[in-house]
Amino acid sequence: MFRTQVAERQTIVDTFNRDASIFACLLSTRAGGQGLNLTGADTVIIHDMDFNPQIDRQAEDRCHRIGQKKPVTVYRLVTKDTVDENVYEIAKRKLVLDAAVLESGGGVDEGDDIAPDKTMAEILSALLLV
Repeated sequence: MFRTQVAERQTIVDTFNRDASIFACLLSTRAGGQGLNLTGADTVIIHDMDFNPQIDRQAEDRCHRIGQKKPVTVYRLVTKDTVDENVYEIAKRKLVLDAAVLESGGGVDEGDDIAPDKTMAEILSALLLV
């Protein structure tokens, strides 16, 4: 796996933010979520969703920084009938749970119906044809 050193990564990001002729800056979701300021970007494309939706949100938030002058559009690439579709559904439910906990300041009532349609065990069983 190729990794860009932190100092070099910052130089690349600074150049991208300053030079409007640079069309795209490709980053992994994890690298994109590590304290970078991508105000030169107006589009985020998530193609490698994480089971933890907060990782993806951190990557998206790199474009929503002080100094951003453009509206930012976020796209998620999800292929129908694949494990990505299941990961996406679980991530959405986790975000609902996060919002419910933060809004109420506590846990979610047992009667609330926000449990995922498929559990991780069910998804893995389907993948492994068990």
